[in-house]
Amino acid sequence: MLKKITCKIKNLGIKIKYCYLKEEDGIFDFFNNIPIIFININLNELETSLTLLHETAHFLNGDCKKYITNHFQNDNLEFEANKYMIQEVMKMLDDEYNFTPDTNYQQIIDSLNLPYHLDGVIIDEFNSIISDKFGMTPYCETDYFYE
Repeated sequence: MLKKITCKIKNLGIKIKYCYLKEEDGIFDFFNNIPIIFININLNELETSLTLLHETAHFLNGDCKKYITNHFQNDNLEFEANKYMIQEVMKMLDDEYNFTPDTNYQQIIDSLNLPYHLDGVIIDEFNSIISDKFGMTPYCETDYFYE
């Protein structure tokens, strides 16, 4: 997964630099008008993959820290970056494991080990993938589908 992600990022013209970051997993910024993602060198492969996707979303969304004026705006930017990260990871996992309606999405949640507040985004993306693949309409209040 990591190789596929780094290829995608490089194709977008974003540089990746691995370095020691004291309190962050990753940072997106511009240096001499070149987009760059700094990744904490202490992350494992899964953490690196997730962080790269998250930081790429900041680039794609045009997020720029200097224009953030309040806490709520920052929370929204971070949520949107996490949502993109999850959507991309779920697409890659579907390509690799070919999800079906019987796929246990709780195992996906457990393996990604993301903060609990993102579980709903994982479930929503899983349901979206399944409904698109199998022509099913997700029923929003449960984990079941109806045709």
